[in-house]
Amino acid sequence: GMSVLVRELEAQLGFRLFDRTTRRVTLTEFGVKFLPIADRSLLELEAAAANIGRSATEADRHLSIGATPLIAAELLPPAIAEYAKRKPELQIRVYDADRPRLIEMVQSGEIDVGLTAFQHAAPGVTKIPLVRFSLILIQAEGAPRDLGPRVRWVDIAARKFVGSPPDAPVQELIDEHMRRVGRHQPPEIVCNYLETQIAMVESGAGLAVMPTLALPACLKRRITLHALVDPVASGTLYWIVNRARKLPAAADGFNAFLREYVSGVVERWPPAAAKAA
Repeated sequence: GMSVLVRELEAQLGFRLFDRTTRRVTLTEFGVKFLPIADRSLLELEAAAANIGRSATEADRHLSIGATPLIAAELLPPAIAEYAKRKPELQIRVYDADRPRLIEMVQSGEIDVGLTAFQHAAPGVTKIPLVRFSLILIQAEGAPRDLGPRVRWVDIAARKFVGSPPDAPVQELIDEHMRRVGRHQPPEIVCNYLETQIAMVESGAGLAVMPTLALPACLKRRITLHALVDPVASGTLYWIVNRARKLPAAADGFNAFLREYVSGVVERWPPAAAKAA
């Protein structure tokens, strides 16, 4: 056992570490010189293993999430605050960015997870459906009250709209439904961010179609909300990750919680009155 291991080590080193007799084993001259070096190396190895172990444990207590500005501002803060009551040791970092930048950050490993409604495939990225959302119509509170709780797409196709650039995921979904009812022109006013669109609608600039993910922001404004029907349109918010990268251990737990939390937000609409209308 041990004797064989020592001889193998001596063979690799090229010198003897021990003098052996039938009665005793003593260090050779080279063994005496080698001992403090071996001791120091073992101590350094133990310290390195302990440090790396602590770093690995610490990494599992951190989760970095990227999202578009509206989700980062309206959905994630209360969700994270609620989850902290269950897992106070988890540190969640939030990064707000536009969709192309979010995908780049996931691909490069700059963030662990991205949240986006992007429908198309991206190299090196896995999309996991998190929650389904529906589309609703918003109008300024002081606008003529010619829209009921439930509005058909065909009845608003000729109205003035505030919308997003054509490559925005939600706008792609909106444009698809508008084309089905004969509208092929883009929105009259184009804004990059949903928060800006909501503010423009509040000012009376036009109508806008919003995902129910934007409900928290909409409810803070002087606007009215209307269910869109014939058809009811829906999309998917995705949890996107780098398929070559292992997520922190805490990611699965937060994913399950966020799925439940965001579902609770989007299911607040339509209210009973709109459903019954």
